[in-house]
Amino acid sequence: MFLFVCKFLHLISLFVAGGGGIGSAVIQSIYKKEGKVPEPHLSKGFKILAFLSLLAILTMWVTGVILVIYIYGSFALGWTFHMKLFGATLVLISVTFINFHLYNSSQKKSSPNQSYLKYSATISRVGLVLAIAGAIGSFA
Repeated sequence: MFLFVCKFLHLISLFVAGGGGIGSAVIQSIYKKEGKVPEPHLSKGFKILAFLSLLAILTMWVTGVILVIYIYGSFALGWTFHMKLFGATLVLISVTFINFHLYNSSQKKSSPNQSYLKYSATISRVGLVLAIAGAIGSFA
């Protein structure tokens, strides 16, 4: 039962983090193409999605560590697993940075720096590709 709960939380967190990231990216790209700035209530929604994504990623890390130790007994699972961990680390760092940046921007009542968000999103995408490819190589 414990293993089931960890796997369930791990996969649900994957959907929450992915949905938040993809949803925000799609909406922001539409506004950027239109040359508009999102309304304040939509900006609040972006902050909520970013925070939920961060919580989901932290949940994936905790449950992932538990699952690896419980199922395999060690982290010695080969280079593709370490590539997965590296990618997941990039995602965690970039999403954490985005959350702090959005929080600081809201405290200063200023718009977030779009360059920071753009580069953080790129790092997240690279990390996501590495994490997914590493997971496929490790567990398929």
